[in-house]
Amino acid sequence: MLRAAQLQKRPAAFQRLTGVTPNEFDTILESLSPLWHDANTKRLNNHKRSRAIGAGAKFHLELHELLLMTLIYPRQYCTQELIGWLLFDLDKSNVSRNIALILPTLEFALPSPIRAKTLQAEPDQTPPTGWSTAKRRKIGTLKDFLEVFPEFEDVIVDSTEQERAQPLKAKKPVDGKKPSGRKPNAKKYFSGKTKMHALKTQFSVTPDGRIVHQSASVPAPMSDSMLLRRSRLAGNLPPGIRVFGDSAYEGMGKIYTELEVVTPQKKPKGGALTDEERLLNRQISKVRIAVENSIRRVKTFKVSRDYFRNPVSSHGQLLGVVAGLVNLRVMNRLEASSA
Repeated sequence: MLRAAQLQKRPAAFQRLTGVTPNEFDTILESLSPLWHDANTKRLNNHKRSRAIGAGAKFHLELHELLLMTLIYPRQYCTQELIGWLLFDLDKSNVSRNIALILPTLEFALPSPIRAKTLQAEPDQTPPTGWSTAKRRKIGTLKDFLEVFPEFEDVIVDSTEQERAQPLKAKKPVDGKKPSGRKPNAKKYFSGKTKMHALKTQFSVTPDGRIVHQSASVPAPMSDSMLLRRSRLAGNLPPGIRVFGDSAYEGMGKIYTELEVVTPQKKPKGGALTDEERLLNRQISKVRIAVENSIRRVKTFKVSRDYFRNPVSSHGQLLGVVAGLVNLRVMNRLEASSA
């Protein structure tokens, strides 16, 4: 059976296996312990529970071993049979139940981003209710860019896709009974960009690499601009914040008049960009690289990169935990660099 104490003696192997260093593991465990105790007490005191506290099956793993197993799962994304039988001497069903129990508490213990669990029923319109329609100075030249960028804590947005299972086609009714299986919607998740059935998630990142907001997971055909309008991001941003995006977010400034939406200049039809416009686009790209790097860090965890095998309903929570682990490492790096 794999033991956390033994593995921590080999820091490089520990980090490759879990995605965090032994010191970061201890920090997570210290933050998780009181929260796990409270969550477990609440679960045991549930009025629907028929047995007295102390009765029933006990956890086979201590909290530090349970945390180790939970961190290995999103990092390696191997089957739960492999984790259970070869590493922790547990049945697959026990691995599944234990991970499902600890994930919500772990996400809360980590510096995870604000995560929207659902989309807005209606996308933000022009302009959002209660927002001022006063015009703001737009960034149109390199001089404007250099003047205004240091003034606020800016946010960079981008989305990423992950392959998932193809919805099964509906079976024909038998003797008038409805067929079993998934609903007939084979094209719902099909992405014309990547030519695969996929889930899309939008991340919002600060220039120093911290992920501050994560949208709900949606079918890949939804456009980036529509996802932004339904992601509940604008409600979590104070007026004056600048939102940087790629050309997919062009025109969002007409909707979010209290925010400064900065996108690259597009080449006019039949024309060409000026030298200053090309230089401005280059500077915007230097800011946007923060979100690309953050998404790359998220995708070092195989649960957010490989073919997604879990139920779609668990996708957002798993990515929220991964984003929290990424934020923890980024914050430690920033703290070390400022010391």
